[in-house]
Amino acid sequence: MIEKMELTMINGTVHHFKRGEFGVEMIKVDKEKCVILVSFSEREFGKREIIIPLQNVEKCEYLLR
Repeated sequence: MIEKMELTMINGTVHHFKRGEFGVEMIKVDKEKCVILVSFSEREFGKREIIIPLQNVEKCEYLLR
């Protein structure tokens, strides 16, 4: 399971995701679909998920636990 991840996008922006921080529940790399999935805990407005295409990622570092 991925504990934390740092993404550098092709446009130069950097994103940090860490399980338990800001409601992040799960970080997953789906190599078949070529996407990174980040799921957040459910809040009053519903469940939030982020889908990041791997083609937009220049560099990805992550820590497995």
